[in-house]
Amino acid sequence: MEVFKRPMCLISVERKYVLKIEDDTLQQISKIDWPMVVVSVVGLYRTGKSYLMNRLADASQGFALGDTIESKTKGIWVWCKIHPKKSNTVLLLLDMEGLGDVEK
Repeated sequence: MEVFKRPMCLISVERKYVLKIEDDTLQQISKIDWPMVVVSVVGLYRTGKSYLMNRLADASQGFALGDTIESKTKGIWVWCKIHPKKSNTVLLLLDMEGLGDVEK
């Protein structure tokens, strides 16, 4: 089973209030023929969502982390990894752009 080596953008923000589904990422997900466990987290910007997703992926790097008040994640990013406890299962992690971003 081939999974993602790194997170990929699933839904990007083209311009204010316009979202775009990234077809290449969607095609990669559609190739996965194992059961999936989907984990997503939503919350205010700069509250540790990407950090939590990296921990769930058992990775120190992956989803972008920032060290300022500026949010790093834009749109929705996905990372497909082999599930650490369920055999023949994929863990699909969705990292979302935070709510309340000062730029918006």
